[in-house]
Amino acid sequence: MKIKSLCLTFVQLVMFSSLGYSQEKCQDGDFWQTWFEENQFVGFGNLPTTNQIGNAQLDKANQYYLGNNLNKDYSKALELYKKAASNGIDEANFSLGLMHHYGKGKLVSYEEAYDYYYKSALNNNPEAQFNLGLMERYGLGRPINLENAFNWFKKSSRQQVSKNRYQCEAFRVGLVEAQYNLAQMYHYGLGTQKNLTYAAMLYEIAAEQGMKEAQFNIAQILHYGPDEFLNHEKAYDWYQKAANQNILEAEFNLGLMHQYGRGTFQDYVLARQHYLKAVQAEIAEAELNLGFLYYYGLGVPVNSSIAFEYFITASKKDLPQAHYHLGLIYKDGNGVQKDNLVASQWFKRASSLGVIEATSMIKEISMRKSKVEIEATRKATAS
Repeated sequence: MKIKSLCLTFVQLVMFSSLGYSQEKCQDGDFWQTWFEENQFVGFGNLPTTNQIGNAQLDKANQYYLGNNLNKDYSKALELYKKAASNGIDEANFSLGLMHHYGKGKLVSYEEAYDYYYKSALNNNPEAQFNLGLMERYGLGRPINLENAFNWFKKSSRQQVSKNRYQCEAFRVGLVEAQYNLAQMYHYGLGTQKNLTYAAMLYEIAAEQGMKEAQFNIAQILHYGPDEFLNHEKAYDWYQKAANQNILEAEFNLGLMHQYGRGTFQDYVLARQHYLKAVQAEIAEAELNLGFLYYYGLGVPVNSSIAFEYFITASKKDLPQAHYHLGLIYKDGNGVQKDNLVASQWFKRASSLGVIEATSMIKEISMRKSKVEIEATRKATAS
């Protein structure tokens, strides 16, 4: 499936067209525009407008919040943001939402944070809409409501027109984080009907903007399917981009693709290099596959002792093939002392998890044991 060709269509669907949009120059209300009309000084006797007062309060609040030119003081910032909000400055509502959300200058209050975000969201603030989506999705200060979360993420993902602090209309671009969360909800059917096509398109839109989690997720769909989405070469490219941003799960998948030659050339040496990076994240499958490489001598000399260590680590995550190969190592005495009893124990664990070969090994060891016992009895009787 050519996801890329569909992305352009989807962008057009989720974003407003800016063609034909125009408005008269909106006055920012800065110093020169306030006191000099048509290049003529009008004097300082004119009373400031409500908007000018609110913007002054917002600027001072930001200085207290960030500690720019003033000592950082969240309490003073909080009071000034409230005054600016009462004077119609939407940015102050969003800042108040953040302060209540994270407990800056006051105790954490998700309920109050939600209320301030909601006021800002009504002005088409994508950041406020996104935070509302997160609060609805994860139940912060309110019951989980996936349908509401979906709708907020959908709004936040789109380009919108809102009014800035000077009451000028301006375009606000959709948030890549919202596009990613929206993709997840389509992917898993959270708050909406499951739609892998939309999920893939949204993941790719976010991936192309450099979001590493989206790069990994679109690679997973292209790597593992369903069949109509399979594109191993493209999956390899997205895994590489995600790995370059330190997504260690992507390193594991790059190792798989090099081990089996999918989407790229087969190269056991490169597979090992990727697996070694992936084990830093304690990915059990990477440890198991490193065990395979050393046990069978793929890209490295056969070394049952090293393989044993990797299989032991992977077995702690209850991977069936790790149990099975530990059984083989004890049965054959490769790198450890031969011990059929211990081998049988590992084979039994593997068999309980569905490894058919392990069941055969248990029978083989049992038959050998019976033959040895019969032969010992025969010799004892003969003597």
